Amino acid sequence: MLYSQNWSDPNTASEWSKDANKYNPVRAEQLEMLLAILQDEFEPGKTMLDLGYGSGLVEELIFQQMPNAQIVGVDRSDAMMALAAERLKPYPFQFVPVKFDLTRLPSILGPDSPLPRQRYQIVFSVQALHHLTTEELQGAYLTVYDILEPRGWFLLVDRIAVSKPGLWNAYHSLWRLQEQQHDTAIQEGKDFDDHAAVVAASGDLPISLEQQLHLLSDAGFEADCLHLHTNRAFFAARKP
Repeated sequence: MLYSQNWSDPNTASEWSKDANKYNPVRAEQLEMLLAILQDEFEPGKTMLDLGYGSGLVEELIFQQMPNAQIVGVDRSDAMMALAAERLKPYPFQFVPVKFDLTRLPSILGPDSPLPRQRYQIVFSVQALHHLTTEELQGAYLTVYDILEPRGWFLLVDRIAVSKPGLWNAYHSLWRLQEQQHDTAIQEGKDFDDHAAVVAASGDLPISLEQQLHLLSDAGFEADCLHLHTNRAFFAARKP
């Protein structure tokens, strides 16, 4: 059974943080890709924004390899933010936490915005935005576009929908292969209907690859999917 996704629960947050790759072994590979782009594109003196930074695992990875990185992180879970505060103690001048609900992201740009006034060159998000409705995602992408400076990057690692029942067996074969390769349990369900129930029980609202690209394009980005493994995708989008 999948762990409960009550992110306000300290036990849930702690268990997830101990092994964030447990149910998604492709996460590590996609984080390597994210870091490769950050290392090549980040300009010292500017700022990155992480939407849904959780327990700070991605920040720790970035700071270990990019000593000049500056990151503002947004999250709403006190339990996750407490774990991140402990993990990121060695980087007190490089990370700024902001508590905010991502479902309300368009309002973060109001007159009382909690975001530090910085030049945001890169916005990234890792497995956090699939909890938003399509309408909320649309508002979030428009807001990211407004936050970014010209030629800024939006890098998104996230779950996408398994929306074609006739292809279920192929998905399931590749998940079994991952389980063998990584000695883990993917737990995406035994058939298409069971998968839909697992996703719903987790509170996830993934959309298709095509929908993601459509929303990013409508927000004004030049965007594409750079890597896809079954239902886990890595998107790169750039503001003109």
